[in-house]
Amino acid sequence: MENLENIVLDENEEALAPAVVIATATLLAVFLVGVLVSLVGLVA
Repeated sequence: MENLENIVLDENEEALAPAVVIATATLLAVFLVGVLVSLVGLVA
């Protein structure tokens, strides 16, 4: 039974990894867009 639990946990970790990467990339993109908008506002 321990082996089955380990397999399930491994699958969950592999499934969560892409979601974490996508979420992190999205937050960085939103942050960068905000910075660019602020810079354009200051320049203009």
